[in-house]
Parts: sequence; C-alpha cells; structure tokens
Amino acid sequence: MWVRILLSVIFLLVAAQAEVIDRVAVTLDNQAITQSEILLEIRLTAFLNGNSLDFSSESRKKAAERLIEQKLVRKEMQPAQYLEAGPAELESMLKEARSQRFHDAEEYRTALENYGITEEDLKAHLLLQVTFLHFIDLRFRPGIHVTDDEIRKYFNQELPELQKKAGKDTTITLNDLRDKLEENLTGQHIDKQVDEWLAQARKRTRIEFHPEAFQ
Repeated sequence: MWVRILLSVIFLLVAAQAEVIDRVAVTLDNQAITQSEILLEIRLTAFLNGNSLDFSSESRKKAAERLIEQKLVRKEMQPAQYLEAGPAELESMLKEARSQRFHDAEEYRTALENYGITEEDLKAHLLLQVTFLHFIDLRFRPGIHVTDDEIRKYFNQELPELQKKAGKDTTITLNDLRDKLEENLTGQHIDKQVDEWLAQARKRTRIEFHPEAFQ
C-alpha cells in the first residue's frame, strides 16, 4: 500500500514538473503554443543573430508573436501543399549560418551547447524559414507590379546615399540599378501584403495569451 502511495506521489510530482515545462502559453483556435516552444524560439533566434539569451517577459511575448505568425502561415500552407526546401538548399543555409559567425567546427559546436540547442533544432528552424519564404514568394509575388514611375521615384530618393557609397568619381544611372531597385520595391510590396494578410488572419483566429506563462 505504501509503495502504491509513494509511486502515486512521484507520478504527481513528475506530472506537475512536466506541466510547468510544457505549459500552454498561447492558444490559436484548436492549436497551442507551449512555453518550451517559446524558449526554443528565443534560443534559436539569439543563436542566429549572435545575441545574448533573453528570457524576460517581453522577450517571451515577442517570441510568441513570431510563433503565432508561423502557425497562421502553416495553416494557410496546408491545403495548397507547398513544397519544402530540398536538402541542398537547407545545407546551403546551414553552411551560411555557420560561416557567418564561426571560424571552425569546434566554435560552432560550443555555441550550440551554450545556447542550449542542437543542430537538428537549427536545421528544423532553417527549413521552416526557407519553406515560409517559398510560400510567401509563390503566394504574393505574382500579384506585384512595380511601375517605372515607382522605380524612378525610388532611385531619386536613394540617389544621395547611393552616390555617397559609390564615391564622387563614380556616375550612377537609373539603368545600372533598375533590376536591383525593382527587386527592392517588389520586396517592400510583398512585405506590406504579408503584413495585411497576417492582420486579417489574426482577426479570423481566436488567439488567447495565458499570462502565467509570461510572468
């Protein structure tokens, strides 16, 4: 009898500990974002940006907002069967992430340990990022049309800074930069449409924050 009681107490303690670790922080309709997902998002973002770990309430709320957007995009992607990034593209992103901040493999592995993440965590994060970029490009780019007037206005607006970077002896013309300017403007239009789409998606979704997870 005492053994059964002891085992019951141990089970309750373990369950209570698991509840703290995986406490639901945000609900989106019938989906959930847990506290552990938020902490991992903070670790991965800090690792990629080279920032110090910040688990403050404000940092956790910002991470939760990023995860909410990810959930909304995933929901939109599911019916359309958007393709994920291939192994070669994923490996290229991983290689770029390593080379940008680390001199060798040992420094890279040490950083993973210091941030409390694994390479598998990083790969999954990068895969999600590039898949989302593919989705956004396919979903929003076809509807974007940048006019010649927009390009000309953007060129005149950016010319002083462009000329400063190029130097006085370099002549900058609109035709030389047309493709780059058009791509920049296209990116701005896409960003605006994505923001508007996310705002509408949030309105259609019941999103509830659980304050105790952010204290």
